[in-house]
Amino acid sequence: MKFSYTARNKNGELTQGVLDAFSEDEVISRLQAQDLLVVSVSSATDKVVLSKKAKQGKFHSGVKTDDLILFSRQLSTLLNAGIPLLRSLDILSKQVESKKLYNALEAIKADIEGGLTFHDALAKHKRVFSDFWINLVETGEASGQLASVLEQVADYIESSGALQSKIKSAMVYPVIISIVAVIAVAVFLLKIIPTFANIFKGFNIELPALTKMVMAASDILRHYFLMVAGIAIVFIIVFKKYIQTKKGRRQIDAFKLKLPLVGPLFQEIAVSRFTSGLSTLIKSGVPVLHCLSIVSRTSGNKLFEEAIGKVRESVQEGKTMARPLEESGLFPPMVSQMVTVGEESGELSEMLHKISDFYEARVSASIDRLTTAFEPMMLVLMGGVVGTLIISMYLPIFKMTKMGG
Repeated sequence: MKFSYTARNKNGELTQGVLDAFSEDEVISRLQAQDLLVVSVSSATDKVVLSKKAKQGKFHSGVKTDDLILFSRQLSTLLNAGIPLLRSLDILSKQVESKKLYNALEAIKADIEGGLTFHDALAKHKRVFSDFWINLVETGEASGQLASVLEQVADYIESSGALQSKIKSAMVYPVIISIVAVIAVAVFLLKIIPTFANIFKGFNIELPALTKMVMAASDILRHYFLMVAGIAIVFIIVFKKYIQTKKGRRQIDAFKLKLPLVGPLFQEIAVSRFTSGLSTLIKSGVPVLHCLSIVSRTSGNKLFEEAIGKVRESVQEGKTMARPLEESGLFPPMVSQMVTVGEESGELSEMLHKISDFYEARVSASIDRLTTAFEPMMLVLMGGVVGTLIISMYLPIFKMTKMGG
């Protein structure tokens, strides 16, 4: 069986090669007999297997939440079992189903072999591993509790992923209904209404205002479809560019919080993210000021990001976290009160965890209520739009009936 190896000579220079052996232990023994320091050993067939896996479409392109949860838990288990980090990463890289994660792990292994720390190697792949991940790993390495920290990372990602999954699931039905409504309106405007319009041309009557408006909309859509589509595309591009600016994002985030029904939900989601992330970071031993910098970027709302920035300034000046939280007007009184208790008792992480659990439950309940209420609302709205189009076409017929009577 062929094994590829990486080792260092007496001068510290890397050397790589392939050996025929019955096991990895035999390869290590032979290399050590040559006064080489073994860095890694793996089956030379692994790359062939992975290549076949890629060709057969076994990899998916992106990095799913489940990929990161599974990787984190498995890495924690392997490290707890006493398996060295490089060997653990080598084992896991052969099991991942994400092509992007696999490429990142291969690069990370090479960087660690080159002398980088695990968190420095992770920091080169911020599109895969967030600041949250990287900072927790750095703390775990420094404290010698990397396996325990990775388990906390998995718990946090799992909790956060469950919330995101519930939000996405709640959006499926409204999106489907909206698409159906758009298609139905388009069919009416492009196909059905022109047929009625041709019929009405032969009638010597004044058409009702609603009928004229609907027919005008149909004419515009049919004769200037490309122009309308172009304007819509330009508007979407400009809007996306605008909300990527600091001012635009702030205005949109402020608008979202003021929306009826869903505004409080957005607030609860931001509070849940803040408390959950901060609790996990503090529990892992990350300095509080650094924790606040990280969670401000993961809040998902510019107003909350600014509020957390003021909390950080307060802590930096030696003051409490609770007062700026209360003064922001974004955090409910319960949050600032429990933070006060946590700061005074020295159990801040535990208090934040309790707040997070409470708001996760509230978000889940709010999503269920909104989903239940949204279904009939969408059906009524869809029925109203389609009904208006139908009535607009029958109004002239009713008018002619009365005239004939």
